[in-house]
Amino acid sequence: MKKIILIAFVAVSFSTKAQTKAMTEDGKEVVLLDNKTWKFVNESDEKTLETISTNDQTYEKAKEATFLMKSKRVEGGVYYNPKVWRIIKSDINFPAIEHVFTNSTNPNIFALFISENAPIQTLKNLKELVIAGVQKNATYFRLKEAEYRTINDIKVLHMKYSVNAKGIDLEYMGNYYLTGDGYCSITAYTFVNKYEENKKAMESFINGIANVEKSQVTEIIEVAPPPPMSSKKTK
Repeated sequence: MKKIILIAFVAVSFSTKAQTKAMTEDGKEVVLLDNKTWKFVNESDEKTLETISTNDQTYEKAKEATFLMKSKRVEGGVYYNPKVWRIIKSDINFPAIEHVFTNSTNPNIFALFISENAPIQTLKNLKELVIAGVQKNATYFRLKEAEYRTINDIKVLHMKYSVNAKGIDLEYMGNYYLTGDGYCSITAYTFVNKYEENKKAMESFINGIANVEKSQVTEIIEVAPPPPMSSKKTK
C-alpha cells in the first residue's frame, strides 16, 4: 500500500522530474513502458486541454458523509463517511498533502486531501498547474475531462485523468476549490482496471469537498480536582 501511495504523491506533485522519453519521426514524444509497449507521452485531446466546460447540475455530499475534516491551512474541508473511509499515517514527506485516506471496504481505492497557501488567481490557472505537475512526474498522462461544477454550494473544478507512474496505470478523479488564501483539493484514485467498478465510490468521496473555516487547534489543560476535605468529628 505504501508503494501505491508514494506513486500517487509523485503523480500529483508540482515539482519537476526528468523523464527518459523518445521521439517519433514526426516529432511526437513517446514513452516505453515496462511491459515493452509504448504510448504517446500526452494523449489528451487538444480541446480538452484548452477548454473547461460547465456542468449545470448541482451536486451535494452523500447523506452518509457525516464526519468533517477541516484543513489547517485554508478555508476548506471534506465530509466523509467514517465507516467506509479512514485516515492513515504516512512517513512520506510531501507538505501539500494534509491527509491520506483508504477505503476500509475496498483496498483498491485511495484518496488525498491537499491544500496549499498559494496565490492562484483562477481555477483555470489551477488546472494548468495541476496538469503541468502531473505531466512532469508521470511517464504517461491523458486528461479525460475538465469542467466547472457546483458542489455543496461552491464552484469547483472537476477533473478526471489517467497516468502511468512507475509502471502502474492509475485513474484519478478530483475536485479543486479556490479559497481566500490558497486552494483545497480532494482527489481519489484507483487502478485503471478497477476504475469502472470504483468510480461511483470515488465521486461520492470527492463530493464531500466544502467551504468551512480552518481547523483551530485548541490546547486543553486538565486541572486535577481538589483533594476531598476531611470531615472533623464534633463532640
